[in-house]
Amino acid sequence: MAHELGVRSFKTFMAYKGREISPSGIQGMGDAEIFSVFQRVAKIPGGIAIVHAENMDLIELHQKPFIAANRQDTAAWSDGRPVFGELEAIRRMVAFADAAGLQLLIPHMGVGIGSEFLRQKTVGGGRVATETCPHYLLFDKDTDRGVMGKVNPPLRSVEHIDALWQRLVDGTIDVLGSDHCPFTKAVKGDELWSARAGITGGSAMILPVLLTEGVARGRLTMERLVELTSVNAARLFGLYPRKGALEVGSDADLVIVDLDREVKVDLATLNSVVDFSPYEGWVARGWADTTIAGGQVVYEHGEVVAERARARYLGASR
Repeated sequence: MAHELGVRSFKTFMAYKGREISPSGIQGMGDAEIFSVFQRVAKIPGGIAIVHAENMDLIELHQKPFIAANRQDTAAWSDGRPVFGELEAIRRMVAFADAAGLQLLIPHMGVGIGSEFLRQKTVGGGRVATETCPHYLLFDKDTDRGVMGKVNPPLRSVEHIDALWQRLVDGTIDVLGSDHCPFTKAVKGDELWSARAGITGGSAMILPVLLTEGVARGRLTMERLVELTSVNAARLFGLYPRKGALEVGSDADLVIVDLDREVKVDLATLNSVVDFSPYEGWVARGWADTTIAGGQVVYEHGEVVAERARARYLGASR
């Protein structure tokens, strides 16, 4: 895959073991398996190891009293996956990256307080990049959303959200992802401890959350927003300047935004199969007006206008 197709990134999971084996087939790994993957990835030019970092042993311990009490609130899910366990797992993976001498990406990080050490992008023989998602920048654990707020790693407190925004500003966080999970209510489930983990509607909300809570509030410049959503990811995954640049020879992928447009989010605005989302009712200030992919207008004034999806395989430069 790496040498014939240009695949550079390989993801492993520390969670999804024991009681939490994923219905989608994701299987968590132990330290020896993960480090073995790191050793293989380190041999690939431009290889990136991505790790879902959570300490599953600590989670099993902390969840027991919440399960025994049959807690069904969002805070129970979050508090059963303690902050210090997520930070410990991240630090362990950074140490592994140092020993293996490779590029590490920590995805979907929701911890703001305590993650400042990740601002140091080079750690010995390794390099570290970080990603967060719009739900970690908007939703706190103490506003009860029940199963709608169940996601791994979990939502954190308001204090962590504020600190996470600072991590965007100071360069600790490199890229924005969505961790998009297009679950319907039937697929998600309605019992907290058995429901599928994931926030619905994520892909459509990256830009509105950054524009509303970032640019409109003076937390982010538009230049920083472009870095987080486009430039940095293109560079990290070896796709720059084909992606992440406005240059002759680059793909004509553009979004024209209306910074003053207010949109009250409903299911129709998400353009997704989902039939519920915690974003419903949230009011955005700033929205995509027109989206152009490969020179073709595919979205305009709130409507998908392309007749069909146009997709091409993107292998990294070899």
